[in-house]
Amino acid sequence: MKKLLALTLITALFLAGCSSARFSISKDYDFLKIKRIAVTSFTSHIDYRNSGDAVADEFLTQLMGKGYKIVERNRISSILGEQELAASNKLDPATIKRIGKILGVDAILTGSVVKYVQDSKAVVYYTDKDGNTSSQSQLRQAEISISARLFDVESGEVIWSGSDRDSGFEISDAIYGVVYSLVSSIKNDPAAK
Repeated sequence: MKKLLALTLITALFLAGCSSARFSISKDYDFLKIKRIAVTSFTSHIDYRNSGDAVADEFLTQLMGKGYKIVERNRISSILGEQELAASNKLDPATIKRIGKILGVDAILTGSVVKYVQDSKAVVYYTDKDGNTSSQSQLRQAEISISARLFDVESGEVIWSGSDRDSGFEISDAIYGVVYSLVSSIKNDPAAK
């Protein structure tokens, strides 16, 4: 019973306080006018080539769940290539306006994976009343930190910016948690302004 209690406590402490969400929202922007969003590929962490794709996919899923219509990343990449916009590798206001017009979207979401730890393991040792190791358990933890920005395609300006980090037993749990936090902070309720 003590082992279970200790493991539960350690796990709770291990996962508590992992979120450090920060958001900036354009106060005068009417988020209700956003109906269609282009979710671009996120820049992957240097050690994990596909980490940006996993994060962009989760944004796509959660934004669709909130009722937004999403333009597929493959279509965005194709248009960027056709318009020779991919070579610049940056989204300046003129490029944002041009992409928005071509895709017929209201906003463009982009970002990067800052930290990506895919399943690190920690060993927890339990001791008896004399201080001798009596047993051990392994805990798995994954961690991710991402930064994202939402651009208005009419002005080309950033209307929302957020960053957060989260952890979980598996990387998919951590990605879900951080994207959920970020998507939840995008204001689309006029009463929330």
